[in-house]
Amino acid sequence: MNSFFKKIFKDILVIPIIITAAVMLLGILYLVPHLSKEQEKENAFFEAQRFAEYIRIFRAYYTDDILTKIKDHSDLKIDFDHKDKNDTIPLPATVMHDLAKLFTSKVDMRVELYSAYPFANRAKRELDEFQKESLRSILEHPNEPYAREDFVDGRLMFRAAFADFMSEKACVECHNTRADTPKNDWKIGDARGVIEVTLPLSSSQKSGQTLTTNIILFILLNFIILTIYYFLVSFFKNKKLQNTHTNLQEKYSYKNKLLSEYKRAVDLGAIVSKADKKGKITYVNDAFIEISGYDEDELLGKSHSIVKHEDTPKEVFKDLWKTILSKQVWQGDIKNRAKDGRIYYVFATIVPILNDKDEIEEFLSIRYDTTNLHIAIDEANRAEKSKGRFLANMSHELRTPLNAIIGFSQILLRRDTLDDKNKEYVKKIHISGENLLTLVNSILDFSKMDENKMLAHPSDIKIKETFLEAIVMCEAQMLEKSITLNMFEIDEDATIFADKQLLKQALINIISNAVKFSKEDSAIDITHKMQGSKHIFGICDYGEGMDKEDVDALFTPFKQGKNAQTNVIKGTGLGLAITHKIVTELHRGEISVESELGVGTCFYISL
Repeated sequence: MNSFFKKIFKDILVIPIIITAAVMLLGILYLVPHLSKEQEKENAFFEAQRFAEYIRIFRAYYTDDILTKIKDHSDLKIDFDHKDKNDTIPLPATVMHDLAKLFTSKVDMRVELYSAYPFANRAKRELDEFQKESLRSILEHPNEPYAREDFVDGRLMFRAAFADFMSEKACVECHNTRADTPKNDWKIGDARGVIEVTLPLSSSQKSGQTLTTNIILFILLNFIILTIYYFLVSFFKNKKLQNTHTNLQEKYSYKNKLLSEYKRAVDLGAIVSKADKKGKITYVNDAFIEISGYDEDELLGKSHSIVKHEDTPKEVFKDLWKTILSKQVWQGDIKNRAKDGRIYYVFATIVPILNDKDEIEEFLSIRYDTTNLHIAIDEANRAEKSKGRFLANMSHELRTPLNAIIGFSQILLRRDTLDDKNKEYVKKIHISGENLLTLVNSILDFSKMDENKMLAHPSDIKIKETFLEAIVMCEAQMLEKSITLNMFEIDEDATIFADKQLLKQALINIISNAVKFSKEDSAIDITHKMQGSKHIFGICDYGEGMDKEDVDALFTPFKQGKNAQTNVIKGTGLGLAITHKIVTELHRGEISVESELGVGTCFYISL
């Protein structure tokens, strides 16, 4: 027997095999149970971590993609008492609490969320020792999960706690602004609390020997099965791999063709380029080459500043780089210069391309030629300026003969040698001349304002005095129609910082308009009140009123409403347009109108 063992041990391979077998047995007998337990805990931790991440993702989706839309387009409330109110939907945290109970109601698992700063509805909740410890650990080290075994209701469980971060701007705003918030200085990235996931661990105390025996039997059985299975599967596996390889080649070829078609479609319709992280050009399409006038070799490796026009403000490019480096898309108009000096414009969309680590890999730029649009806009602006100059020049030239006509008609009216019939003719000439001069002056004023040549020179002026001077200019009209003027709440000493002449002109335009459309023997009410630091003037008549269509077009130059077109006294259509510019542009105030057909109209000026 001894010689038999001696012969066996002389074999050079026996000792290594025995040592290996002994190590394997020791491993199976002692290490496997321990490693199995550790593996079970690792698996439990992985599952808990994954479930916590699902909660974070769903909360972010619910906050950004659902609540923001509901806030913008609905009068629904968002609160924790949604089950008691029909017009309320749950807060993100409430949804998470409800879903955690729902998802784990039929499985041996538990999910809980808790915080060191709970809202009022959860303030009385009592935490157990693990929860207190995990909360303290997470707040001190937010990026380190807290996990351990623990007995829950007499069962051995694995409990893992993860930081619940403030990841969305909407979450921060909600937590900081709610009336019942326990903390109002949250920032993005703060750990608001803990997401705890509890999973069961095996409670059976199997002996290492039983476990080892089962493992050995399992390994032997698998070895026998695999040995047989290997030869049977190899053939089918190789065949399947060949088929898969063929299918992948076909799919790859098809997708490449699709990508090529997409690229061709974009290249045909847009000016395309790519740049690396430093802004150096790595690709240009034919449209880029054609419009810039540079060859491909002249563009590759260069910055896009090669086509930049010197007139483009530096702020445009500062904003561009700030936007795309923050991984956002930038869009805007850019003025460029081609190689031959020709100027062209493009509307650019620059997109940062991110890799799987959410890092900027390169930049893709898609541009559209907007040169013709800019040329058309420039021509339109020049035409508008030419029109303004023409109106101003014509208005100026017409004033001289009109003043002569009005002056001589006044002289003729004073003479006693004219009979009544001739006096009536001269009177009509005088009225027509004054109406035409008013029109000419209005056109001249409007042209000055349109070209920003009229400036306001404000000073402290008395409000009531300014109104009285404006009323004098309309007094003849009011006497002719027996209109009563009521002035309410205007203090004798009340002052306002404004251009007196311009403000008076605006008031004259509104008051004369009110007189024009007032009924005979009616009244016009003028009011003044303070609203904070603002002066609010109201001028109301009880005339014909206007419909909504006329009110909407009231301040449009040369536009008159239906009642003005049928009125005996024709206007220029410029008075209220000039008034609007005086109030809003020269005084940076506001003017509004309230009107009802058959009732009357009120103008309100806020300065």
